This record gives sequence, C-alpha cells and structure tokens, in this order.
Amino acid sequence: QKHQTVSADSTKEKKVNFTVRIGQGGFNDERSPIDKLGGGQLTLDIKPQTLPIAISISNEYYTNSADPTHSYEIANLTSINVLYMKKLNKYPRTNVFLGGGIGRLEVPKGEKEPDAMTRGNMYNLESGINVRLFWKVGFYGIYKYLHARKNDNGVYAIDFNEHVALFGFTINFSL
Repeated sequence: QKHQTVSADSTKEKKVNFTVRIGQGGFNDERSPIDKLGGGQLTLDIKPQTLPIAISISNEYYTNSADPTHSYEIANLTSINVLYMKKLNKYPRTNVFLGGGIGRLEVPKGEKEPDAMTRGNMYNLESGINVRLFWKVGFYGIYKYLHARKNDNGVYAIDFNEHVALFGFTINFSL
C-alpha cells in the first residue's frame, strides 16, 4: 500500500481572489491644447471566492506631461470602489464587472503656483472586462464616468465631468 504525501497548500481551498490592474488610457478635454489627457491606473481588486462583490482600490493620474501644471490635469486620484463581478459561463477565464465608488483627487492650482495643489472629492461609475489569457496574466478594458467639482470663491478650482477609457494588463492570483 502506497502512502501519498499531500502538502497543506494543495488541499487548502482558496478563499480570496486578487487582481492587480496596470493600464493606460485617458479622456477628451477641450481645455487641453491637444484636446485630450493621457493617464494611467494601478488598481488592486479584492474579491472573496464565495461572493460576486469585490473591493477595488485604485490610484490614477491624467496629464499632458510628467509634471502637471494646469488645473485641468489630475496629478493624483485615489478611489475605493465596490464592483459586482461575474464570470461569463461560456468563457470561464473572463470576468465582467460593474460598480462605482468615491475618492479624492489633486489638481495643480496653475502655472503661477506650480507646486501648489487643490484637493477635492470625486465619484466614479465604471464597467469593464478582465480576460485571463494564460497562467495568471491577462488584459482588461474599462469605461469609466468620473465626476469631481469644487467651487473656490466663485471659480471652479476642480471641474471634471469625464468619460474615461483605460486598457492594460492584469495579474490574477488567489489565496
């Protein structure tokens, strides 16, 4: 009679799925001399295995240069979202998601004060798809509506009402 040794890790059921998203994208904005802003995103999605809900923590930026100086550029945006996630039945390596959240953003005060930032609140609604290609690596695409507005002495220091598209790659794992 043969004895098999089974490690604790191989018999332990995974309880939480994690997805790291790294992507690029942007939105159209007529305040920019080139009528658009480019940006990037680094996001961590945390989803319990037994629930269709994920918590998503995201950091983003949308600028025309490495050193943002205009009030229409977003130097830093941090948000927490709640996403409904579902695997597609015919394509088990594909997740679709829909949700929204709140956060904070920073925009430069302007060329006269290049190091000064205005901070404000924001909310967003987003939908997207994550496709795992092989092993733990995949790609994603997102459509996002972003809204932030802050009135400072009768002038909008922060004024965003944007439709954002982002595309990138993912790393997917479970614990």
